Amino acid sequence: MRLTLACLCALMCALMCALTACTSTQLLTQAEARALGTRTWDAATDEVFDATWLTLTARGFTVSQSDRIAGTLVITKGARTWDVDVAALGAEQRVVVSPREQSTRAELSGLLDALEAGTRPLLRAWHDLPEWKYDGRRNLLSLPTLSVVPPLEWEWLDYDISRRLVTVQRQRARTGLNPTLLVEVDRRRPDSRLAATLQRAAGLALGARQRLVLPDELEHSEDESGLHGRMRVLDGTTPREVVWHAHQSALGTSDVRLVMVCPVKDELSCEGLWEKVAASVTRRAP
Repeated sequence: MRLTLACLCALMCALMCALTACTSTQLLTQAEARALGTRTWDAATDEVFDATWLTLTARGFTVSQSDRIAGTLVITKGARTWDVDVAALGAEQRVVVSPREQSTRAELSGLLDALEAGTRPLLRAWHDLPEWKYDGRRNLLSLPTLSVVPPLEWEWLDYDISRRLVTVQRQRARTGLNPTLLVEVDRRRPDSRLAATLQRAAGLALGARQRLVLPDELEHSEDESGLHGRMRVLDGTTPREVVWHAHQSALGTSDVRLVMVCPVKDELSCEGLWEKVAASVTRRAP
């Protein structure tokens, strides 16, 4: 029987399709799964770890175990479980996704494609976070898509070196009691950074001599202007009490936090100022 060129092409295509389907549904060995499940990223370890976590949870996976220091995650979805390892490999970070149960090439490739599609834009955005700008004529702190008005009555405003954290205080003083507002933009993280910002603001408001120790649980109330609480902190061995207010909001791939901390004696005046600050937060279209 004589085959035409067209017939030969059709047979070859059918054979290739059959081989591809067989390969994609074939169960992988552990060595094959580890080799296929490896990706590398040119970014800081903690950023890759967080981007991996956020991407996976956004796609319906649950993080059942995590160890940031070791760079490991255990993720689940349905009855399936995977181990994720993030580790430095020279100047890059290596992410290895290993299924605990046997997996097909198609299943693992689909997971890795989704992970890469979510991780890449996060790392790109975090590389160029927005910075705060201050318009003194209007007393306005602004990002490209958000602005806030700090207390006009307070006389001191200062940036940190990154220009992503602004300190606003009632007076220019390094010691003594000094009501403090921190205005911060930070990359998105899996866990809230409120406690860290609150600790910093409380230390400035109290003129603390040492790094403050906060309570294990932050008791608070919540309304349309944000979170509100009172806490006792330890400055060394000395207990001290403050009142605090906080506002957190997502801004694309970033988070914005406003935290005001005041000595108890300034509770009423700070409450009134906070209401104005929270009400001044304005979003704009990019």
